[in-house]
Amino acid sequence: MTQRLGELFDGSFSLLDCGVMSGVTYDDLRRAGLAVDYTGVDMSDSVLADCRERRPEATWRRMNVMDLAFPDASFDVAHCRHVLEHLPYYETAVRELFRVARRYVVLCFFIVPSEPERLSRRPALDGSGYVWLNQYAPGPLDHLLRSLATSVEVIDVPEARRPNRVYVCATS
Repeated sequence: MTQRLGELFDGSFSLLDCGVMSGVTYDDLRRAGLAVDYTGVDMSDSVLADCRERRPEATWRRMNVMDLAFPDASFDVAHCRHVLEHLPYYETAVRELFRVARRYVVLCFFIVPSEPERLSRRPALDGSGYVWLNQYAPGPLDHLLRSLATSVEVIDVPEARRPNRVYVCATS
């Protein structure tokens, strides 16, 4: 994904990263030498506190991807990596990402080929409740993205346990 963003942007750009995990996307962008005005959002206070401590130069905010508190077209890129699988339904979040993106929406999903949509859950490791584990069939997601984007580039990334699919969606 970082290499592809480097190809799309010659100079600086702004990026909203939804679901920052441990700040891995920010670190990848910095290592690649890309000039990014980065904003990371997550629902976990502990993750955000760690990111703020280790990367104080970036912007970190607590926010839900299904209700982003930014004006329309606030960022050149809206990025969401391995978050949508943890929502009972992804459509609202995808529409929010398209709303705040000026040029591109980049999504990374775990995909289970040839299976219908499946929803399951497992207990959270910290005992706080359940974590959704959704596996979406590519067809309905592809249809939604193509209805919102002017073009959609699909990049399959094989992994041993679960294949990933990256969608680079142009918004204008």
